[in-house]
Amino acid sequence: MKVLVSGAGVAGLSSAYWFDRAGAEVTVVELHDGLRQGGAPIDIRGDALGTAARMGILDRARALAIPASASVAPVLDGTGAQQATIDLTWFANESTEDFEITRDHLNALLRASLGERVEFLFGTCVESLDDRPDGVRAGLSDGTYREFDLVVGADGLHSNTRRLAFGGEDRYVRHRGAYVALVDLDPAADWDHAMFSVPGLMVSVRPVEDRMMAYLMVCSEQIRYDYRDLDAQRRIVGGFLAGLDVWEIPRVRAAFLDPASPGFYLDSVSQTFMDSWTTGRVAVVGDAAHCAALLSGMGTSLAMTAAEYLAEEVVASPGDLPAAYARFEARQRPLVDRAQVFMEEGRRIMVPATPEELESRNRMLREFAAGG
Repeated sequence: MKVLVSGAGVAGLSSAYWFDRAGAEVTVVELHDGLRQGGAPIDIRGDALGTAARMGILDRARALAIPASASVAPVLDGTGAQQATIDLTWFANESTEDFEITRDHLNALLRASLGERVEFLFGTCVESLDDRPDGVRAGLSDGTYREFDLVVGADGLHSNTRRLAFGGEDRYVRHRGAYVALVDLDPAADWDHAMFSVPGLMVSVRPVEDRMMAYLMVCSEQIRYDYRDLDAQRRIVGGFLAGLDVWEIPRVRAAFLDPASPGFYLDSVSQTFMDSWTTGRVAVVGDAAHCAALLSGMGTSLAMTAAEYLAEEVVASPGDLPAAYARFEARQRPLVDRAQVFMEEGRRIMVPATPEELESRNRMLREFAAGG
């Protein structure tokens, strides 16, 4: 079996692992020039702990876990005064064994677990798909055409594979009323580790191993902008923080506006809803298929389980893809449904929209910190 995986993030690398382990010839295409670096810490939770164990990476991943102390921070109000303390180690946890790790570490572990047969084409993407009963002819951005038995779209929320095989993004991706932005902060400066929280806006400064990162979430209607225009995106984030001159906000705002600041990222807090994650000889996994939004805390875990279940079921009956797809969806769908429902609760915890929600959240955090 020849399998094309589009995307070299957690979903794509996990898919490559399981199909390679089953003996398939796997090619991975990734638009970036290598594994993407940086980003917010991610979590391995619930059923994905079993997936990681079966991949042989669980113990190594746990050894690289971000210390729990990095997830504990004072919660500040609009004047900079502390109102509560937040401990994110319990946020959306599926079990007491759940843990947080950097994306760089997890991707490196996944890449190292792959066999030498897996082919990587960096700086390359899928431009066309001709899905036929006997195979898929994929046109790649390097000008070549290749034949595969299966194409796995693991290329994220704005999936090109999903667009080619299933239709436009507007049919599947729903804006959930917020935006998230990230940026790495000057490592030579001292930063106050805390969470600033006012109705509709949260800004966190936290350590991530040897770097400090600013993490912003804001309630907002959907904004139309060019995903390739980083200067425009920086101005959008600057507007979110305009007029706030307490705590670390001025320096954080300057970091977001500075083109030299590494790790800049802005995107909608959105979810992907699809009636089916498969069509013909094309399947999507991870955020391309069922993004639960970062507010669920489950995106990485869902990507890992989907990759395992899809590969396992396809390999079990390669001559009957509809049956394999049905078993795959029956295993993965309950996990996705539960995670997507939690998103709204996660939003109320991380970025309360109103003064009433904010006070209720702070009261809950104080009671939790007091052991209530």
